[in-house]
Amino acid sequence: MKEDIIVNGIQTNNLKNIAITIKKNAINLILGPSGSGKTSLAYDTVAQIGLHELGAMCYDGVNEPEYKVDSYSNMVVTIPIKQLNNNNNVRSTVGTYFSISPCLAKIYSSLLIMPYDFFVLNKSENICPSCLGIGHLKRLDPYKIVDYDKTIDEVPVRCWKKNKDFYRQILHSYCMDTNIPNKTKFRHLTDVQKERVLYGISEKKYSIKYKVTNHFSSRTTTYYGPMTGVSMLKNFSPSAEFYSERPCEKCSGEKFETNHRKHKLCGHSIGELLLLPFDKLVALISGIRNEYSCDGIEFSLSQIEAFARKAVELKLGYLFLNRTIPSLSGGELQRLRLIQVFNSQLSDLLIVLDEPLAGLSSQEKEVVYENIIRLKKKHTLLVVDHHEVFIKDAKNVIVLGEGGGHKGGSIIDTDRYIERQRIAFPYNVAAHDHVKRLMSANSIYRYKGFDVTIAEGKLNLVLGASGVGKSTLLREYFPQFFDDYLYINQKPIGGNIRSTVATSIGISDSIARIFVKNSNQSKSFFSNLSGAEGMCTTCDGTGILIFGSESQSQITLKCEDCKGTGFSNKLSKYAIDGKSIQDIWQMTVEEGVAFFRPVDERVCKKLEAAQKLLLGHLQIGEKTQNLSGGENIRIKLMAALAAKNKIIGIDEPFKGLNSEEIHSIVLSIDELTQGGKTIIVADHEESALRYFSHRIIIINNSGVLTEEKATCL
Repeated sequence: MKEDIIVNGIQTNNLKNIAITIKKNAINLILGPSGSGKTSLAYDTVAQIGLHELGAMCYDGVNEPEYKVDSYSNMVVTIPIKQLNNNNNVRSTVGTYFSISPCLAKIYSSLLIMPYDFFVLNKSENICPSCLGIGHLKRLDPYKIVDYDKTIDEVPVRCWKKNKDFYRQILHSYCMDTNIPNKTKFRHLTDVQKERVLYGISEKKYSIKYKVTNHFSSRTTTYYGPMTGVSMLKNFSPSAEFYSERPCEKCSGEKFETNHRKHKLCGHSIGELLLLPFDKLVALISGIRNEYSCDGIEFSLSQIEAFARKAVELKLGYLFLNRTIPSLSGGELQRLRLIQVFNSQLSDLLIVLDEPLAGLSSQEKEVVYENIIRLKKKHTLLVVDHHEVFIKDAKNVIVLGEGGGHKGGSIIDTDRYIERQRIAFPYNVAAHDHVKRLMSANSIYRYKGFDVTIAEGKLNLVLGASGVGKSTLLREYFPQFFDDYLYINQKPIGGNIRSTVATSIGISDSIARIFVKNSNQSKSFFSNLSGAEGMCTTCDGTGILIFGSESQSQITLKCEDCKGTGFSNKLSKYAIDGKSIQDIWQMTVEEGVAFFRPVDERVCKKLEAAQKLLLGHLQIGEKTQNLSGGENIRIKLMAALAAKNKIIGIDEPFKGLNSEEIHSIVLSIDELTQGGKTIIVADHEESALRYFSHRIIIINNSGVLTEEKATCL
């Protein structure tokens, strides 16, 4: 019998001197509320111990370990796989990221008896000269430019909001001359009329006198439609939000220059093969084997075939090798990484997984789970996940709590925690009388449009297989359809080393102004930004000190001079109700609510909103880069709670949350519907389904995102 992995005295981040045992060749499950220390235990401690041990034996310049433990034994090599995708390199594709492209180049060069270098994209002479090997170009998007529910007199062109008086007049005059009705909504114009507004050029010039902020200005110009790319006013060009990615007209997304199309295997050039979905790529590999003598390239063929087959099995058959990594969801990338583990010849690894079933439909969850279960024959699994199937089959369950942040980090009673998560918290689902049909024929990525229904003023849930287009619907299509729309994505909060909870929820400036009002100092005096008067000079306002370089051993410590706040000690003598700005940065959100209630109503309300979203445990000055995934999502949800937008789309707000936390989040967003707002959520968490009166199951119907059925409660 293999000896268990034992780690004692764990004090990483908020973990409170705990000890754990990990059973080998079994599923070891970590549970607990958001912020309780699950990631600190699984990734920042256990995974890092295994990686550091390996690195110390194999590499120079291994960084100082950041985990804090008393001892550990029987550790094995760890493979941490997270549900994060922070890759922003548009040239990074599935083929390059997973080293499949070199296999393809070898296959084509060997069978066609041509130089290997002819089939790689890192040679300038091989890439498409139009898109420079990216495969797509940014083009003005008429569906992003136009508000289809506005009339000509209301100026339906969204990028013409500045100097609107000028555009209203010239558009009115042009439409009068071309017999386009001014009082008709843009969507009700004929196709010819729409074409004239967007792409038309007038035969004559118009002299327009128009209002500018405090005076009048004049301009004589020909009318140019917004899609012509010609500006009627100086120094004007549409901003990036009005552009969409379109496949390169020259290479059709293949990335190679057109001469490569002449060189084919089984009727496919290398560029065409890179666009072939995995479920069709498997058949093509078989065809190559049948048609050609494959001595010398069998390994390359096997690598591609094994990857494609496992991708199909994991319900990723719609992906292709030229798909860019930044365009993948965190769940898609995690499953692709799992393929490498499934196909690896290594054994006795410790695989660390982060919510591997999140964002999947029930059928997909079953398939992925079965594959994960098979891994325990060769490996040990440490999984952070709240799904019931893992709870039932786990040989070892570790529960952290009771709360998050400083209230977490302890091992708590497993049975009591699981029993509480199985409680069906009371909630009355608001019924709705009718639904509104939304349609568009705009092409985005591989989609040709959408046709769905939503219940206005209610909670709507968008369901469907992973990769079907749920995020595309919320992120790309709805902003084109609704003029008053807010989209909240699943990406981690952006920012830099100075980004904190205070800056993210929008109270840092307000707090600084309170101190300015109560002193004779400037706002810069109460700022920890680089170069500000109130910045701690020891750490340059970051609150941390980094020793060493990225290429050598590196250690990060809290700056003791400012206690990690980034503020200079000279600010300590300036106080509000006995508290300095340094003291406030070290308060929890919960403590901040009590402190600011008699001091500032606006700051108090924002802190109360954070507390309502179960963020009361966070320090006001806590770095956003230290937040858990669940904490990230809830801070972003505060934007929805404060927004004036009538329609709000939220992508996977329940990922990584337990049922109790989901209930709290639903109660918060449900308050928005009581004010008449429409909420559209894309998520698959089972415990969230019962809260939504309108469920929209999305399918891809020949490129159009449509409803398989709509479930109304």
